[in-house]
Amino acid sequence: MSFLRPSLRVSAVVSGVALLAGLVSVTPGASAAPAPSRAPSAAASTARAAAPAPARAGARYPGQPPRNYVPYSGPRFGYLGRGMAEQSRIRNQVLATINSTWGGPRDRHGLPLATNGTIRIATWSFGDKGIAKALYAAYLRGVSVQVMSAASINQTHPELSWLRKRLGSASYKRGLAGTQEKVSFVRTCNGSCRGRGGTQHAKFFLFDNVGYAHHRKIVFQGSMNLTSFAWHGQWNTAEVSQNTPAYDQFLSVFKEMRPGTYVNNPYRDFSYDQPVESFFFPLQPWTSWNDPVLRMLNRTRCSNAGVYAHTKIRIIQYAIYQSRGEKIAKRLRQLWNQGCDIAIIYSVTTRPVLNILRNHSGRGAIPMKQSIIRKSDGTIAKYNHSKWMMIAGNYGGQPYQWRTISGSANWANLAISSDEQMQIINGYADGKAYQQAFNNTWVQRTSGPPTLAYISDGRVLPLPENNIPWGTGIYKHMQED
Repeated sequence: MSFLRPSLRVSAVVSGVALLAGLVSVTPGASAAPAPSRAPSAAASTARAAAPAPARAGARYPGQPPRNYVPYSGPRFGYLGRGMAEQSRIRNQVLATINSTWGGPRDRHGLPLATNGTIRIATWSFGDKGIAKALYAAYLRGVSVQVMSAASINQTHPELSWLRKRLGSASYKRGLAGTQEKVSFVRTCNGSCRGRGGTQHAKFFLFDNVGYAHHRKIVFQGSMNLTSFAWHGQWNTAEVSQNTPAYDQFLSVFKEMRPGTYVNNPYRDFSYDQPVESFFFPLQPWTSWNDPVLRMLNRTRCSNAGVYAHTKIRIIQYAIYQSRGEKIAKRLRQLWNQGCDIAIIYSVTTRPVLNILRNHSGRGAIPMKQSIIRKSDGTIAKYNHSKWMMIAGNYGGQPYQWRTISGSANWANLAISSDEQMQIINGYADGKAYQQAFNNTWVQRTSGPPTLAYISDGRVLPLPENNIPWGTGIYKHMQED
């Protein structure tokens, strides 16, 4: 089973959307997702027959999107300090995909037809007016648009309220059966949508029926929230795939999130045929054997790597703290002392974690850098928000292996009880891309040596012992995300 890589984006041929006056209902609408297909190319042929692409420039069809963009499969990296194009790459590709999703006619109830495109959004925070306007425009042309987000953080984001006023918040249309897949809405969860406690922290975006060739089942998943700060104040990562099993699994979890009620045994471990495995928290009870990160590290061996002299591990992680962060740090320390080649970039951590990773026993301190931008008063204003790990070498007793895990989860206890998503990608191409992203970030001027304390006005501000005091002191611009 492999990723299908659609061609790179094509310049938009047509702009604007033509809607018949009687087709738009004041009741928010959404469409049912097309039937699953394991062969996107075959599905695209079927969709083309249902809604043919424009034959010439200037042609119009009901629900035609203003752009013709299809994202290629593979990782994306949003860098600060490397120009606006790289800084906003993930956000702009999400926006272009929204603007390339097909709508279509509605039925007599004002609901989209089953052949119309669908957009499913899960994000912790939503604060991007451009994305909000694009989602509303997609709804107006007949796309099914459904958004799930966290309640608490979005009280200060008017963009989500703006969109909710236009799409509504009901997850079905009263009096009509089977409309959960048809109505459009914006909904929020108090705590985890599928668990008890925690928060809705997953960040994935699902698209179906995209571009003039009607591409099927596209997944964006990663560390980026849909906020303007995510692309002008953070480094972020996204993994994109056009992969039917992965899409169907993400969609099944989204459907579980939709009611905002507890799901019995909410942990999902979709370990299917390589090259992709998908995982969804909450994870309760948590152990080192069912945690995807620790499970990967427990399968890693340092010798007989094949690819390199010793197995290489590269990590960029926003936050490493609490007992889960310490457990992961201890396993990394063991692998370092066994000869693995390890290097870590982080934004925030605690003294116990740093003491594990940086003490001088065994082989000495593990190479680390902190990727942040401070203001003149010492507060952290911008920071690396990515959350991934790449392993190249001996994995599961086999040399020449490449594994990358990326997603929304920090290495901390809050992730265990929250809605989170992660994917393990098996393959050289992805692994090399993440390795290059690590190298690019490592050499940036914004990546500096770990700070045991910050000295300001003659005062020493020590690292916290167990819990980072989010929103206060030097962390006043940061959130427990």
